[in-house]
Amino acid sequence: MIKTLGQTQQNLLHALHVHPSGLSMGLLVELLEITRTAIRQHIFALETQGFIQKGQIQASGGRPSQFYQLSSKGFDLFPKQYALFSKFLLSAALAEKGEHGLSTWLNQLGMYVAQDFKAQMLNERLPIRLIKTVNIMNTLAYDAALVETEALPAIEANNCVYHDLAREYPQVCQFDLALLSELTESKVTHEKCMQKGDPVCRFCFSDMQK
Repeated sequence: MIKTLGQTQQNLLHALHVHPSGLSMGLLVELLEITRTAIRQHIFALETQGFIQKGQIQASGGRPSQFYQLSSKGFDLFPKQYALFSKFLLSAALAEKGEHGLSTWLNQLGMYVAQDFKAQMLNERLPIRLIKTVNIMNTLAYDAALVETEALPAIEANNCVYHDLAREYPQVCQFDLALLSELTESKVTHEKCMQKGDPVCRFCFSDMQK
């Protein structure tokens, strides 16, 4: 996303990225070799968008100077290697626990993550739990929707959010199954799977509260 900004604003963000404690307006003028007025305008624009924030006020021999630093949103503009880290983590877990142990661990992880959302499900019947589960899945980028089937209610996900990881580590699907089972308090059947060549992932639910 940083590439969508102008070059000067990109340079300003890069300068703050390599100086996480922040830089004053005067230091930014020296580093970027543009006028103080231009720096002030770019700081205002980036601060308005939430990419930078005011840091400490520090003495610099004269008047105290306001320092600026990247916000969390600003740091998120820079590339991350979450997928690579996840791959290393799964590889290490597989080596330590074996295939069955990895599946068990991912199942426990799915149940653990579900606890962050369980308060939304209190005292709800399955149809409402399914609607709320779809909403939760979509906040996690699954692109999910309720679908009608001849038998059990189902949710279809059009986006496999762990596509590359699941291709190498099929046990990753245990995370989804545990998450959905815990959220809906249902038995979940993975009827269709994108990793097996299906166009969607389909999860069917049977109510265990009946």
